[in-house]
Amino acid sequence: MTEPSVVEVEARSYELDAYDHLNNAVYVNWLEHGRLNYLRDRGHTYTTIPEHFGVHVVVVRSDLSYRRQVRLGDRLRIVTRLARLGRTSFAFRQEITFPDGTVAADGEVTMVCVGPDERARPVPAGLREVLES
Repeated sequence: MTEPSVVEVEARSYELDAYDHLNNAVYVNWLEHGRLNYLRDRGHTYTTIPEHFGVHVVVVRSDLSYRRQVRLGDRLRIVTRLARLGRTSFAFRQEITFPDGTVAADGEVTMVCVGPDERARPVPAGLREVLES
């Protein structure tokens, strides 16, 4: 559908749990970082979307599978692609991979456009163009 966005990360000591591997909650933060990078690659952020398109985009579903352990110092890539673009929502397919391509975690995050009243709104045409670019 579109070119993926890729950002590199490294597992840091304060992100580890009692078992010395990456805490499961950190993956969620990393995926958020990947989605923000996807928008930045296209000239936008979460603050410019309301300014330019009159809607906010919020996460309504997050489905994440943990495939491999990540340890201190591991370097990984967060790959983010647009998976679906619907009337009011869109979804990103994301993978966190080791340099050799082994998948550490993967998932799909669905976001919906909402207006000031916090009700779903159609994805504006301009935002569609951004997401599909």
